[in-house]
Amino acid sequence: MGKISLNRIIKVPMKKANDFYNAIRSNYYLKKVHRAKNHDTIKVGFIVQMPELWDKQSSVYADMCDNKYFEPWLIIVPKYDFENSKIGEYGSEKEFFVSNCLNGKYALAYNENKLAEINVSDFDYLFFQRPYDHYLPEKLRSSSTVCYTKNCYIPYATPEIKKTGIYPVNFFRNIYMGFMEDTGAAQINTTRFKGNCNKGYQHFLSIGYPPFEKCLKINNQCNYSNFLWTPRWSYDPIAGGSHFMEYYHQLAEFDWGKSKLIVRPHPMMWENFVKTGIIEKKQIDDIFSLWKKQQVQVDSNKSIEDTFESMDVLISDKSSVIPMFFLTGKPIIYCPKESEYGSLFSTILPGLYIANTWEELAGLINNLSEHNDPLHSIRKKIIDEHFAYNSSATENIVNAIINDFEESKKETYRK
Repeated sequence: MGKISLNRIIKVPMKKANDFYNAIRSNYYLKKVHRAKNHDTIKVGFIVQMPELWDKQSSVYADMCDNKYFEPWLIIVPKYDFENSKIGEYGSEKEFFVSNCLNGKYALAYNENKLAEINVSDFDYLFFQRPYDHYLPEKLRSSSTVCYTKNCYIPYATPEIKKTGIYPVNFFRNIYMGFMEDTGAAQINTTRFKGNCNKGYQHFLSIGYPPFEKCLKINNQCNYSNFLWTPRWSYDPIAGGSHFMEYYHQLAEFDWGKSKLIVRPHPMMWENFVKTGIIEKKQIDDIFSLWKKQQVQVDSNKSIEDTFESMDVLISDKSSVIPMFFLTGKPIIYCPKESEYGSLFSTILPGLYIANTWEELAGLINNLSEHNDPLHSIRKKIIDEHFAYNSSATENIVNAIINDFEESKKETYRK
């Protein structure tokens, strides 16, 4: 007990002092990079690491490739090795991003397993895929790049719970422009960094979320036959919670009749379940064998929006997949873990079917398979009233970058 108390006595003040220093440091550099560089075109870098998250930025990148004002680059980082807690070696992500580089301009963060020299200061803006610096090499972390360029962020996910971990202060304090998923998220960060936002050194905007823009355009025809299950990667309630172990066997052996089940586990699920002792490695093969035997399909699309096109019903734990699929207008069966919801999730909750037990889940599957969907009109009303503005998200973000660049140039010349 004495050791714990002593550690706390030492660590708490040290953490506060460290946070204070980092805040002062970030403020200093945000003010410095606020001015424009002497460029004719706007050079934008996209730090990319996970193909599964590229759909959050890809439309903005594509528009910039087609726009004479921009020179966009992909900066490709190897995937993070969660089992060994380090950045791994290049794998399929390298091939994916090279093949999705539309203008031939990309840079590898590592050459022959050595950190490459990338001149971050040459970029006007730098986009991040995730708000977690420890997944990146030190030179490409927001705490380093804030010294040289304007850090930008489009959320890789939306928060479902009020006390969320996807807005870490140590990352967002380094963000110059955050293109948030809704007004609530924009307000949270604007309030956090009120002084910088008032001075124009940080901007948190709600001008549309590109994944929502894509989902609004997805085929909304529902045949109530293809059921997509998206189990979460962690049993930790803060991470959303999971029902994978409770339901994988029952769903596989369920009598689907003319319908079918497609499973899309979270990309970090298997690795995290093994690491945390939820399952053993050998069990994974048994699960895949069960799915194969029961003709359960495993979705392998890199972009989940491609999967949404052919799906009719979503079964999901608490996840940012839910708001995205919701915008297709198709039904969702939500398997909850007790928590206090955030503003965005609270908005769509009245349009979700809730399954607290396996019996409730099985009953809802049977009802929807028979086209019994009483929440259809409620979903449509929520979409029309709260999400229509997302239809021009990409254009709005690109224009915001152009406007900021031009304003920064004017301010630079005035000084």
